[in-house]
Amino acid sequence: MPDKLQIIVLHTLKYKDSSLILQGYSNLNGRQSYIVRKRKPGNAFISQLQALDIIDAEIVPGGKGSMSTIKEFVPAFTFQDIRYNLNKCSIAMFISELIYRIVREVEPNRVMYDFIRSSILTLETLKNGYSNFHTWFIVEMCKQSGYDPLLSIGDFSGRSYEILAKLLNIDPAELNTVKLNGKERYIFIKDMLSYLSHHIGFPIEVKSLEVLHQVLGQE
Repeated sequence: MPDKLQIIVLHTLKYKDSSLILQGYSNLNGRQSYIVRKRKPGNAFISQLQALDIIDAEIVPGGKGSMSTIKEFVPAFTFQDIRYNLNKCSIAMFISELIYRIVREVEPNRVMYDFIRSSILTLETLKNGYSNFHTWFIVEMCKQSGYDPLLSIGDFSGRSYEILAKLLNIDPAELNTVKLNGKERYIFIKDMLSYLSHHIGFPIEVKSLEVLHQVLGQE
């Protein structure tokens, strides 16, 4: 019988004429690659999958050395702001690529899954301060990954030190109290990526950061 999973979409790539390879992070299997095939009109949704969509899926396990197949799936949540608010959409692209670049474990990690899922729902519903959401998320992602910046706050200096000190224990609902301009956010994220690269042991380049900077740069 197919396994039932909830999957957070990180990245999709067209595969042949009517399929996708989906990179996702699930509640039971950690990070995995799946084949999604368009078999009938009801599955036309595959062409609309976007970064940080959350889907409930039935999975047919692959054979040895082959990817599992998503047999059926439906959206677990209907997102409006993340899809149609340009700022939130750009933040979602950055977050999904950040996870895609730094999380490589295929082992299940329910704590990590619940954190990412909860963060997505928070981004969707947040009314104020969401232009700072990605700065909060990368700090929390460091904690979840075992590289708590609090233990290495001395690695930061100047404005990035001040920003980190503000973000370490803040609730996302209070992000509107953190006054940052686009340049400050950009430099802080670059410093956090350097911090993660050092601790993880390989360089992390998140290409969507440049797009996000252009979108939020004037705020």
